[in-house]
Amino acid sequence: MTDRELLDIGAALTPSADEPVTSGDVQALRTIAAHAVALDGRRGGAGLLPSVTSAFRAASARLATGDHPAGLEADFTAAVAELGEVAGWLAFDSLQHGEARCLNLRALRLARLAGDARMEMFLLGNMALLAQETGRARESLRLVELVERFRLSPRVRVMASLRRSRALADLGDERALALLHQAQSQVDESVIRADPEWTWWVDRRELVLHEGSAWRAVGRLDKAVDRYAAALEGVPEAYRWSAWVGGSWLVGALVEARSWSEAETAANELAPLAREVSSGRATQRLREASATAKALRAPSSLEDLLTALASG
Repeated sequence: MTDRELLDIGAALTPSADEPVTSGDVQALRTIAAHAVALDGRRGGAGLLPSVTSAFRAASARLATGDHPAGLEADFTAAVAELGEVAGWLAFDSLQHGEARCLNLRALRLARLAGDARMEMFLLGNMALLAQETGRARESLRLVELVERFRLSPRVRVMASLRRSRALADLGDERALALLHQAQSQVDESVIRADPEWTWWVDRRELVLHEGSAWRAVGRLDKAVDRYAAALEGVPEAYRWSAWVGGSWLVGALVEARSWSEAETAANELAPLAREVSSGRATQRLREASATAKALRAPSSLEDLLTALASG
């Protein structure tokens, strides 16, 4: 599915549509969400954000008209909430933090109206990540506490532990690492048939990647480099976005550690993805690495490489 097709499906759900919402319309929304997630994993979501946001707004407007059978209301509302979650995630990864907060809150309200506790937990987890990555670690902890009030499956509990540990690390609390290690010991056995579909990304590799960031937050760059490198082993082709983001974190940590040769090697390995995958978060990290390299008087070849990567 192309960006144009995503936009066209969303446009069909505007309030001016002649017919009431049908079960086919609900399935179309879920199709948009599923394809957007798949495309984001392969090539990043910067180009998808306008189309998905437009589709979410059109569907929200159609929902507000009440032009749908009563028997479809919960399913339609839940499908719109799911699309809002995807839009909020894409906005976050594109560094449009204000837009991400608005989209998350709108989607959260809809998930609650639909009685979709699974989507509510997911959105609260995303909001905790947004708070943590924008310097509001205590707010992140409060959001995690809201997740923990639900009856959690083992895998969702691992996700909550991941979010809690990242916030604790940003607050300088080394208990974050113990919590992450505990989550890693549990993740392989946490998968059950009743897990929400969105938990597909909660796996050992994801936890190891975030462990790298936790070590970096508490000042252990050697540990951060080791964990980032481990997380990049065997990233699936369908999830190249993760290799791009994780690789940018590895490069940044190597630069901060003044490991010039290793940083240049990692940056060269990352370069092919720069032409294929987008992420505002990765670009920001590479820009920070470029500025750090310049301030620390890194070799000019590394500075030039980082500048090129950061410029896309």
